[in-house]
Amino acid sequence: MPARLTLATVITMLRIVLVPIFGVMWAGGRYRSALVIFASAAATDVIDGFIARFFQQKTELGALLDAAADKIMLLVSYLVAAATGAVPVWIAALVIGRDMVMVFGAGLFKLALPGRYDPEKWRPSRIGKYATFLHVFVIVMALCIRAFALPSLLPWLHSIILCAAVLTVTSAAQYFTVGLQALLRPPKEERKDVHA
Repeated sequence: MPARLTLATVITMLRIVLVPIFGVMWAGGRYRSALVIFASAAATDVIDGFIARFFQQKTELGALLDAAADKIMLLVSYLVAAATGAVPVWIAALVIGRDMVMVFGAGLFKLALPGRYDPEKWRPSRIGKYATFLHVFVIVMALCIRAFALPSLLPWLHSIILCAAVLTVTSAAQYFTVGLQALLRPPKEERKDVHA
């Protein structure tokens, strides 16, 4: 096995492979199967993180794939959820739009402004982590409502979606503010990590 292809990285790759299977299951109305796959993907996220830390298997490739796996899963989840009416289209557009802006910003700093504020230095803030947690909760609840016929949970789902939207906008504003500060800062000035 190549030096950079660690066990933790392989498990992360497995999570990426599960994403299209999850999307097909949900789109096809196999909600319980989709829920099991989603839970399995979440378990691999915990496992690969533990292995990477405990066995010193942290690599740049692993960190990149881990972040990509999380974003792809969230992207597919919201695309399918919106397409099937499980969540409002506007929340899917908000989440996907925010991530597209983040990817554009990462590309800008990495390719056009190297050394100015490299994406490798970016770290999620507490608000960003809360937003991600709520998005995962939204997807799980939306799936459970369909899988177990629980329409009584819909008001709760809508409330959580609103909370997730507020945190998403706040997190996006943090990225924009710190990114703008980075653009205005002299290139050779010492920089802190980006928080979002």
